[in-house]
Amino acid sequence: MRRINSINFSYVYKHLEKPTKDFIINEYMKHYKQRISNSQYKNLYEKMGVLINQKDTNAFFVSYNEKRQIIAAISISKYDNRISSLKNRYNQKNIAEIGRCYVDEKYRRCGVASRLLNLASTFAEKNGYEKMYLHTHYFLPGGFNFWSKMGFEITLDEKDKLQTVHMEKKLHQIRYNNQMV
Repeated sequence: MRRINSINFSYVYKHLEKPTKDFIINEYMKHYKQRISNSQYKNLYEKMGVLINQKDTNAFFVSYNEKRQIIAAISISKYDNRISSLKNRYNQKNIAEIGRCYVDEKYRRCGVASRLLNLASTFAEKNGYEKMYLHTHYFLPGGFNFWSKMGFEITLDEKDKLQTVHMEKKLHQIRYNNQMV
């Protein structure tokens, strides 16, 4: 097992945009393979650039090893109400979406994803989000079990060919005199 203290964490600034996007697309290709098309991979790549650059409502975080190679990533963004099966569930504006959480298999089970989720949760709370939403797929190694362990609860199991499951978790914000502390 690798030591977590040899692993660093960072907000994704402009100089990390391309390596972050490349890491995530490589992880997508490993896990989704032919389940999604080349044009979908291209769209995902472009959408990540938009999300990375909308810093007021979104954030990307990465983890990198001692060789400065990205070994994990996570994004948090304002939920855009794009998923038809959830159309009336998230009408309020204060829902954050967790996405693109991948950890290189050599670095799994040593707390990297938990630390990244903590960074994303802190960002969400500071930006007034009240809930975090995500969807995952049962075929992704460790994904569903990790999110369940982190307190996310199933809101909808699509039972589709991609094995999509939607989950959410309330954020614990502490307010004093109408200010978050």
